[in-house]
Amino acid sequence: MAAGFTDGFFETGLSIWDVAAGSLLVTEAGGLVGNFTGEADFLEQRECLAGNPRVYGQLVPILGKYSKFASAGDKAAVRQAAAADAPEADSTPEAEDAADAAESAAPQADTAKGEDAPF
Repeated sequence: MAAGFTDGFFETGLSIWDVAAGSLLVTEAGGLVGNFTGEADFLEQRECLAGNPRVYGQLVPILGKYSKFASAGDKAAVRQAAAADAPEADSTPEAEDAADAAESAAPQADTAKGEDAPF
C-alpha cells in the first residue's frame, strides 16, 4: 500500500507484530490505519483496515458492520441479510420425487443383503 500498488487492505486475526511495521509505513506514506469501525486502536483488537484516505473512508461503513465491536443492530442486519440471501431448498415436484426415490432405495438395498442397519 505504501508503494501505491494497492489502495486498501483489511484482515482479521492478525497479531501486533503482523501489522506494526506495515502500519508505520502506511501512515508515513499518508495513508490511514485503524480497525473496521475506523478507530485508531487496531493493534489490540485484531482487526486491521488500511488505505489511502479516500478508500479508507469508503471501506469503514462497509466493513464496520462486520467488526466484532459493531453494535447489536448492525450485527442483526448482517444476519438477516445473510438469511435472505441463502438459497432455498428445491421444492419442485421432480426434486421431491428424486428425494423420495433416494429414501426408498436405501432401505431396500439393506434388506436385499439381509443385513440389519448399523447403529
